[in-house]
Amino acid sequence: MKRRNHLYGLLFISPWIIGFLAFVAYPLYRTIYFSFHTVRYSGELGYLYDFVGIENYKRILTIEADFVIELQNYIVKTLLYVPVIIALSIIIAILLNSKLKGTAFFRLIFFLPIIILNGELMKNMRNYGGMDLEVGGIIHSIINRIVPESIIPLFIELFAMVSELLWYCGVPILIFLAALQKIDKSLYEAAEIDGASFWNIFWKITLPIIYPLISVVIVYVVVFLANFDANPINSIIRSSRTDPSRREGYASALSIIYAFAQTALIGVLFFITRRREKGGIN
Repeated sequence: MKRRNHLYGLLFISPWIIGFLAFVAYPLYRTIYFSFHTVRYSGELGYLYDFVGIENYKRILTIEADFVIELQNYIVKTLLYVPVIIALSIIIAILLNSKLKGTAFFRLIFFLPIIILNGELMKNMRNYGGMDLEVGGIIHSIINRIVPESIIPLFIELFAMVSELLWYCGVPILIFLAALQKIDKSLYEAAEIDGASFWNIFWKITLPIIYPLISVVIVYVVVFLANFDANPINSIIRSSRTDPSRREGYASALSIIYAFAQTALIGVLFFITRRREKGGIN
């Protein structure tokens, strides 16, 4: 009976095992293998592999600086964006979870553009000014009354950044909103009876309950920013595949370094946001 149950278990998870081996393990092995070779393609002989050891990695990290510069920009951007996205997502999720009138309408207004817009469209909007605040005529005069002329360009850049951040917050808001809706309302009622303020309730009840989901959001945001169509690193990797001076081996080495950087970022952010027995959230 035990052996039969084991076989049934393996049978149920076999689609996942086959999918993992075919679409994750094997491509990962091929990518690592390519990264240590110069890969050429011949119409008669097919793929030709010339072993070069770590030369592709040395070339990426010490000779050609385009990838390294963009990787540094990505790391800095991610470390700055992740806490802001998490904070904004929690705040907006709490507002959308409130009992105010019209919250369903505001949810529709907020999430519809996030669902419709994809990365390529966002990239085109940014390139052609679709995310910029036009300051001409009446709008310019209104802004000029609020802020000095010299900082209007900074104000416009800030508007574009906030618009982009809010778009990144879409899925994290849904994650936190689902967690908030699962919290037992009796906890809030008991806290209010005891005289707890809104901030006490947030820090003592709401945040500790949704805190484990911060790890999920970290993984999502890091991977999303890394694979976003507008990320220049993805363009470098794609163009390297067809570049006669680089080819598949070089592009594979780029992918391995990029994946390692993402994993390291997730590990660092996990370490920073981990639960602590003393001085942290218990």
